[in-house]
Amino acid sequence: MNEELVGVVSGIVSAVGSTDAVHRAALAADSVIPCLAVVYGAVELGSGAVKFISNAPEIISDELAGRLAARATDHPLIEYSLSGNGNSANVIAISDLMNPDDFVASEFYADCYGGTGIRDELRVPIPTLIGNTSALVFCRAEPGFTAKEREYALMIGTVVAGCEAPSLEIEALRAGRFTESRLRERGLTVREAEIFALLAQGLRSQRVAYQLGISVRTVEKHTQSVYRQLGVTSRSEAMALLINESVELPLTS
Repeated sequence: MNEELVGVVSGIVSAVGSTDAVHRAALAADSVIPCLAVVYGAVELGSGAVKFISNAPEIISDELAGRLAARATDHPLIEYSLSGNGNSANVIAISDLMNPDDFVASEFYADCYGGTGIRDELRVPIPTLIGNTSALVFCRAEPGFTAKEREYALMIGTVVAGCEAPSLEIEALRAGRFTESRLRERGLTVREAEIFALLAQGLRSQRVAYQLGISVRTVEKHTQSVYRQLGVTSRSEAMALLINESVELPLTS
């Protein structure tokens, strides 16, 4: 396997525990896919909240990120993604959708990309709870990406997505987001909050039952009640939902 790719993947995995560190580690992907800039971007389309980090802030500035957030749905790749085609395995470039010259000549380009030198982008959708549309984007001055580059980009994006979930959980635990009092505020009963607070720490049902002096069946009964209330089917989904309810997306570069 490509040594540079191994190094990038190892760096992302080593950053688990901090979502920001995971995203920043992914920016080293330009050692595998040479380009003007690598960007991790997440945009909440409803509120306009945005998170953009780049390995080239002189190109992807805070100002540019703000303009992109304001016109996110006008971006050809985001428009494509929102159409239902942008699933996690669908790595797509602007040059796949349109002539790069037409992209550069567009009013959107003039408003958001003028002066950057970017003529093509490869977008790797990342299934995530951070924002409505999240992706790792490779920006290039010359149009076109090879099949191997697309393969590597997908692999890196998949690793980022896989490392986000445990990082969010760790951050939430550090912030005390799964304390009994906070869970009670979400509508859980005293017993449900007591049980789920322990499950969120990684304890198994048997251990929770032993610690609380109740049966495993009782633990599982209350756990299923929590899942029904939250509209989820697993502990990881429940934790992700509760984390996502208080996620903020500050503008960064």
